Amino acid sequence: MTPLSTLKTLYLFLILFSCGFHAFSQKANLSPLQLAQEAFEQQRWEKALSMLDLWIQDNPADREAYWMRGQAHQYVNKLEEALGDFSSLLTLDPQFAEAYFERGRVRYLLGHYESAIEDFENFLKMPPGETNRVLYKVAPGSNGVSEVTTLQTASAEQAYYHLGLCSIELGEYDFAILYLDEALSLNPEEADFYTEKGRALARLGDNVPAMEAFELALELNPNHLPAKEGLALVKTGGDEVLLSQLDQVVAEGSGNSQTYKQRGFYRMSHGQDDGAIEDFGLAISLDPEDSESYFYRGKTYSRQKKWKDAEADYSAAISLDPENPEYLLSRGQSRYVSGQLEEALADFTQTIALDPDFASGYYHRGITYQRMNRKSEACSELQKAIDLGMEAAVGVWEKVCKQD
Repeated sequence: MTPLSTLKTLYLFLILFSCGFHAFSQKANLSPLQLAQEAFEQQRWEKALSMLDLWIQDNPADREAYWMRGQAHQYVNKLEEALGDFSSLLTLDPQFAEAYFERGRVRYLLGHYESAIEDFENFLKMPPGETNRVLYKVAPGSNGVSEVTTLQTASAEQAYYHLGLCSIELGEYDFAILYLDEALSLNPEEADFYTEKGRALARLGDNVPAMEAFELALELNPNHLPAKEGLALVKTGGDEVLLSQLDQVVAEGSGNSQTYKQRGFYRMSHGQDDGAIEDFGLAISLDPEDSESYFYRGKTYSRQKKWKDAEADYSAAISLDPENPEYLLSRGQSRYVSGQLEEALADFTQTIALDPDFASGYYHRGITYQRMNRKSEACSELQKAIDLGMEAAVGVWEKVCKQD
């Protein structure tokens, strides 16, 4: 190496050393809070926590430091420590709205549902306004419910949603539905809200509206797993754990109409027809104004081919809820099978009048026309069902209407 190249190499080394020393010097001059913020942004949670611990020791009244440390504790799943941080913060500043929201989430995850409700209610009492504070996503463990928030700023809709979650855990399903309806009124495009409403409705035994809620969630997000699981459970009447709980309530003599209706639905869904009919009868005796109990008993009678009994129950359900197309469709099906074609046709026509997009109404009106030898009208109705996406109508149309 020539003397000139050696000098150039030495010069370059000195420059790099100087830059490195300058950077090190700058780093050394950062406060623990600044180092914590840097580590936080890099998602180095343990480093952030160690720096925040140092900072808070010397600055025990720094609200933002508690705010940051509480979130970092959540990320490493130290929920009790996070709870302590948010509580300390609220002692220092009872008007720190976001801290109520975050503490409520931590309390929910810890199972402290009553105190979580207090926090979410306090958050909602705070004056509305925009905030620049970030609520970092904390992914909860799988707990069988929808995700506990992924939002970037606290909002009233999420507070109502979490109030609904807490109420479900406390068994206060009516309150849960009220809270979730509030969340939906603020944001009707959130699948989680419909899913949890469906869960609350199912716990009350209101299975038809529960299924509707789950289906709305799946319209918004076809891959929403909790909605899929909820819909499947409702359609099969619930799991065996639920059945044992219902049996225990009945054995204790504290069952109400909803208890018997829900157990009846389970039995109906599992082929226990006689037990289902008995339970629905008990539900009706306790609450003769509940149309669903008549409807489900009618469906069970239909499976037993007791058409007159089924028709009587469907008629009772319709008298209580005359705007329900499912009830009219079911009575029409019962009448169709028992040979009452004119009466069945009237029911299917009324079904379509209530819901012009109900493909099954057109399909059943079509097969009724076909059985009455009114081929032209039958083909027209079947085509409408096909246009509305009913695949089952295609085969019937090809058999009845397709030209040779």
